[in-house]
Amino acid sequence: MRRSTEFSSDESLAGNSNTACPTEFAVRGFLTRGSMGTKAMTPPVGTTAQRPGGVDEEFNTGALRFNSELGALEYYNGSAWIQPGVQSYSTVSSSFNAVAGVKYFVNSGGGQITATLPASPDLGAEITFMDVAKTFDSNNLIVSRNGRPIQGDNANLTVSTEGAAFTLIYSGSTYGWRIFSI
Repeated sequence: MRRSTEFSSDESLAGNSNTACPTEFAVRGFLTRGSMGTKAMTPPVGTTAQRPGGVDEEFNTGALRFNSELGALEYYNGSAWIQPGVQSYSTVSSSFNAVAGVKYFVNSGGGQITATLPASPDLGAEITFMDVAKTFDSNNLIVSRNGRPIQGDNANLTVSTEGAAFTLIYSGSTYGWRIFSI
């Protein structure tokens, strides 16, 4: 018995046929034109070791998956897998290159520390610094602007207040990094 294949352009993919093959138009419509309904979408699932990587037209910035090992959604930001809404913390006791999205506990007990800001930050990038050892008054934190203004000035920021804690947010090339909270 020979079966014939039918091609369907139904964007809702509502049929339950073993012989219908959806066209590219139908699949694209289902995914992009609001035809998925009101239920839920299940993203790809896998462990940390199964994360895709490399250059591939199927994998790019914005890729979304569920990490079964972490029990959380994660997305690829173009350079790393990130969990939406998860805070990142780091304790430092020597000069370092600051990374957007990280909150730094800075221990300058051993001497002055320089934190170099990113050279090409995204609009809205945030970095937080906290004087965890309360030693900025004797061993300053120098925030190196790395070519971008801080508070609209083309100068590095010297922090010499004991116990200081503040967040910098990048506002664009004109005013650069702005102190958001103290």
